[in-house]
Amino acid sequence: MPVAIGCRAKNVGLLLLLVAQGCATSNSPLASASPLERQFAAAAVTWDLNHDGDVTCEEWKQYATALFREADSNHDGVLTPEEYSALGRRDKLFEMAGFAYFDADGDGRITLAELIDKPNPAFTLLDTNHDCVITPEERRGSDGNTPVKHKRGS
Repeated sequence: MPVAIGCRAKNVGLLLLLVAQGCATSNSPLASASPLERQFAAAAVTWDLNHDGDVTCEEWKQYATALFREADSNHDGVLTPEEYSALGRRDKLFEMAGFAYFDADGDGRITLAELIDKPNPAFTLLDTNHDCVITPEERRGSDGNTPVKHKRGS
């Protein structure tokens, strides 16, 4: 069954505005991030596939896998530059990242593993307790104004 890929405008709009205007304070993990890393951080809320407020590494992989399968028009398990461009039409993050960003071995093709196994900058920047979950508190903390809270247990 295909994964529903949607956008939660309320959260996305605020974070995109902060990122686009460069409003990250010096205390923010976004302050020293590259534009591409900021784009990943801004896009993170769109990967919350079960809409529970938390964005997990697994949800990112499910999201990227669904887009990969849609873009792999000949179903051969790899994306050519032409097929990859379909990802950019579905999600501007992939357009901004570009083909070479995911083509780890430089062979002119992107496998699913290359796409989903590449470390995702959103988790590096926002997942402050390194549990592979970006919580709403961690996302709010990225603006440098709201203290970042950590989950306890598990």
